[in-house]
Parts: sequence; C-alpha cells; structure tokens
Amino acid sequence: MNQTPQNTGSGAGRSALIYNVIIIALAVLIILILSFLYRKNDFFRSLFEGSVTAPTQMASENDIREAAKNVEKINKTAAHLSFFILMFILVLQATAFMMAAKVFSALKRSTEAVSIRLKKLENADLFLDLPLYFGLLGTVSSFIVMSFNPNISRLIAYSSTLVGIIFSVILRLVFQYPLKQALITAAESNGKESKQ
Repeated sequence: MNQTPQNTGSGAGRSALIYNVIIIALAVLIILILSFLYRKNDFFRSLFEGSVTAPTQMASENDIREAAKNVEKINKTAAHLSFFILMFILVLQATAFMMAAKVFSALKRSTEAVSIRLKKLENADLFLDLPLYFGLLGTVSSFIVMSFNPNISRLIAYSSTLVGIIFSVILRLVFQYPLKQALITAAESNGKESKQ
C-alpha cells in the first residue's frame, strides 16, 4: 500500500516536469520564431518601425542631418522595445494557456468527489482569464511605447488583446465547458442514485 502513493506521486511529478518542459520549449520557440522574423523579414520588421520624422525647417543642412539621425535612433529603439514587449506578452499568454490546460487536465483526471471537482472548477476561473489580463498588460505597455512612436503601439495593443481573447475563448470552449458539463451530469446522476 505504501508503494502505490509513491508511484502516483512520482507519476504526478513526472507529469508536472513534462508540462514545465513543454511550457519552456514553447516560450523558446515563440522567441526564436519572432526573432527570426524580425531579423530576416523586412515586412515584419516594418510593423515595428514607425514614422516619426525629423523637422525639415532648420537653420542648416547639418542640423537637418543630425536631427534625422536622432529620429532614426529613436525609431530603432522604439521598434526594438515594442518588438520585445510583444514577444514578452505572447510568451506570457502562451504560458498562461499551458498552465490552464494543465489545471483543467488535472481536474479531468481527478478521482475526487464530483462536488469537490465542481468547486475546484469554479476556483480555476482565474486561469481562463489570465491570457486576457496579459493582453491588457500589452495594451497598457503599448501606451508607454506610444510616447516614442504612435504607430507601433497600436500593433502591440491589437495583437496582444486579440491573442488574449482567442486563448481565453479556446480555454472556455475546449477545457471548461466539456468538463463542467460532464461534472454536472455526474452530479445529477449521483443525486438520483442517492434518492433511490
């Protein structure tokens, strides 16, 4: 009897390790893909580079050239900043998605009483909203970047919010709804059996 809980514990530890490795691998994959696209694809890089321009009415051509160089530096800095913010937000959202999948899979496999599993399912609602919260973080971050360059901040705001909405909807439709339906059905059948 003592060996069975140990095996179950090591199996649960192995499962948690696998999930953690998957989350890290997914984060690294997202970073590598986005970095590759940023370095190699001119169109993708242009999404992050804005259109701040140097003033053209200056005292001399040297002042115009110097202002143009400064504006170019600001544009590149803002482009890199916005790219890293977007990459960070997407990695956070993917991690939140994987964590939610792990929590709901554990609830699905659990052998606890149906009433306890239903309460734990209600408690797990936070995981459904995490991608949305991280999308909101991306939107707020885009307002910060807006002070450097207004064009690129919209990309961060729209994409992080969109990814957050999509992940949240997928979590609710694929994980929460079927599990909740199964638990409600099981609770109803248990209630009918106890009455008989």
